[in-house]
Amino acid sequence: MAHIIFYTKTGCRGGIRQKELLQSFGHTVEERSLLDETWTPETLLPYLDGLAVEEWFNPNAPAVKEGRVIPGALPPEETLLQLCGDPILIKRPLMNIEGRLVAGFDADQIKSSGLGEVPQGYQTGCQMNDQAGACSS
Repeated sequence: MAHIIFYTKTGCRGGIRQKELLQSFGHTVEERSLLDETWTPETLLPYLDGLAVEEWFNPNAPAVKEGRVIPGALPPEETLLQLCGDPILIKRPLMNIEGRLVAGFDADQIKSSGLGEVPQGYQTGCQMNDQAGACSS
């Protein structure tokens, strides 16, 4: 089984469900705060490798939802600086799966990584509706 370093927003219900699912597959999950980590372009970019710039963003971040930040509007270098300066904007979770770095919790990616098969219909994303809109992303 894998040891996974799991960067998320502390208390995020979606992150809690994702972490619990990985643990149910037998993996150890070490949760770390995405917001408390000091990110630099050099430390963040490897997690985002292979994604389009607009996919680097948490679509539920208040600034994105309110239209104050437009994913993909800036070149990659400026986007990295923006994300590092305001980590709530970063797509999450960020996972270090025994040295393999990934952003987001995609059922197909979890399966192809050999971590387990996400059950059909399992809600892996934002659980804001479960919190009566109380989540600030």
